Amino acid sequence: MSRHDLRAEALSLGYGERTVVDALDVAIPDGLITAVVGANASGKSTLLRGLARLLRPESGQVLLDGAPLERWRNVEVAKVIGLLPQTPVAPDGITVADLVGRGRYPHQGWFRRWTSTDDEAVAAALHATGSADLADRAVGSLSGGQRQRVWVAMVLAQETELLLLDEPTTYLDLSHQVELLDLLADLNETRDTTIVIVLHDLNLAFRYAHHLVAMKAGRIVAEGAPADLVDAALVADVFGLESTVVTCPVSGAPMVVPIAGQRRRRGQDLIATPRRQ
Repeated sequence: MSRHDLRAEALSLGYGERTVVDALDVAIPDGLITAVVGANASGKSTLLRGLARLLRPESGQVLLDGAPLERWRNVEVAKVIGLLPQTPVAPDGITVADLVGRGRYPHQGWFRRWTSTDDEAVAAALHATGSADLADRAVGSLSGGQRQRVWVAMVLAQETELLLLDEPTTYLDLSHQVELLDLLADLNETRDTTIVIVLHDLNLAFRYAHHLVAMKAGRIVAEGAPADLVDAALVADVFGLESTVVTCPVSGAPMVVPIAGQRRRRGQDLIATPRRQ
């Protein structure tokens, strides 16, 4: 598989007059799984949209293989970068097989000729996500978890060398979350696919990621291997959460254990603290 270099330099992104990501530098490690974590509104999804060229930079730039991403042709970007946004929307009435098949468009050339290779890629993606039995169903008739697996199948069918996934475990129960993350780990190991994934579940992020990017207020406050990076001070800084960080007995990765009763203690502190006169 080809190697690709994706990075941002002094990147600022926002919506209207509101800047969300501010003068950020980041290089995506090639061939690894990178998890982006942070509290709500920290800029995680906005960063992913900028790396996928869905948002035009306010300043700075995104580079793919040393060239500004804006100079790449759309079809060439789609052959390299697959994106699953946070809230994808399917056309009305489209079937699962047709939606997953749309992941093949970058590979079909000007005349959109469907080949046996496309059939094989779609079938493999449906099988990998446990969605083969849904192929003839309308996407709109599926449960939230089923739809999420189908969207992941579409991105897998695209067969790109870089995957950007924004909270792909949304709507999935715990067993399906683990199955999906195992699938991505296998894809990374067997195909060397570079994966960037936004996750809310810290313990899953620490377990599956080789590289961690922790964001706060539109900036990166820490990055590196989870085992070298994660401690109670980082969790408190990024999430405002008092916790103990232990070693997971199964994976050996850091595991965050929240300290119970924080809200209750804060309430007691407020009651016990006399008002200033």
